[in-house]
Amino acid sequence: MPVAAKTVPFASKPQRTEFSVLLNRVRELQPVVRAAARDTETNRRVSKKTMDLLREAELTKLVRPARFGGFEYGTSELAQIAFELGRACGSTGWCGSLAMCYQWMMSFFTLEAQQDVLGDPNNLVAGSYQPSKEVEIVPGGIKLAGAWPYASNCENSQWLMLGAGLPNAKGPPDVMWCLVPITDMKVDQDTWFTSGLQGTGSKTVRIERPVFVPEHRMLRFAEIVAGTVPGKKIDDNNMSKFGFTTFGPTALVSPVLGMAQGALDCFIEMAKTKVRAAKPGMIVPMAASSMIQNKIGAASATIESAFTLLLTSVAAAEDKVRNDTPLAIGERIAIRRNQGFAAKQSVSVVNDLFAKEGAAGSDLAAPLQRFWRDANAAALHLSLDWEPIAAMYGQERLGLEPVGLF
Repeated sequence: MPVAAKTVPFASKPQRTEFSVLLNRVRELQPVVRAAARDTETNRRVSKKTMDLLREAELTKLVRPARFGGFEYGTSELAQIAFELGRACGSTGWCGSLAMCYQWMMSFFTLEAQQDVLGDPNNLVAGSYQPSKEVEIVPGGIKLAGAWPYASNCENSQWLMLGAGLPNAKGPPDVMWCLVPITDMKVDQDTWFTSGLQGTGSKTVRIERPVFVPEHRMLRFAEIVAGTVPGKKIDDNNMSKFGFTTFGPTALVSPVLGMAQGALDCFIEMAKTKVRAAKPGMIVPMAASSMIQNKIGAASATIESAFTLLLTSVAAAEDKVRNDTPLAIGERIAIRRNQGFAAKQSVSVVNDLFAKEGAAGSDLAAPLQRFWRDANAAALHLSLDWEPIAAMYGQERLGLEPVGLF
């Protein structure tokens, strides 16, 4: 039976800002984000100022539970915001998308855990899921220590969602996600020197002296996969209905699509003014080249088709979830296919455009090369790996047991 809210009384839904307004706000922020892109990479993190701008624009409320002032939009709306951010700066798009996504993921936890984290509306969450083995089971919870790599946007976050492997005498460790305040750990500044997405600040966080994590701030990964998270037992906790393994990768691939669009924007601006040698002694405007014109047309169609395919499938599935209609396995796997396909197409676009920019395009001041490096790095994320995702789709269609998370 659903558990009635006790810790936080649930009143009426907050007046939510229209999505069209939020979308316009993120577009208005693009010049600021774009201008800071090189500094973001050099500083190896998105600045606090930039994250504050996203918060002030109410973007971090997008998919937050309504009980805590959130707007309860879906991942299809998140995808559109993340696309626009990634279009201006790949690292900012990645971190902004995750900052929004973790607000939704808080709905999976107990109400007490949600209150701990979201009780302060300014709190942001980051995460790293590699399960630490430095775990001791104690009364009321665990003591946790260890090191967690790839904690994107950790320096702008007040809480982290960390992986822990609880000892299990009957089998392999029981993998948990644990909520820990940033004050209980330190960020290792000697980590995260990368060829792409360096501005995400995806550094290693360390807990050197074990800290206590109460049981209510722990969530079994098996429950996330099965869609049986504790948050589903809370009245009016609507965001908990959206399965993480199906909808979560949307938050990763959407900024990658934005990076591809950002690369195309740069390429178009470059082609408007650049000249090239048609033959010895003849210099012509690059814009006059039918090859360049074709590249622009093909790239735009590739991005728009991949993004439309993704949004259409995610939005249709969200409608079903809101109406308490279960998603078939085939529908969930099709969404995963579309996420992987979008990453694959994005990489294809940036690689093709970068190859035609010329030697000057390798200058670190040239934005297209940054989109090229960032998109290629982002698409390496395990949840966007095209080959196993495509195979999983094929397995399901052939009547075989699908292998993977969906």
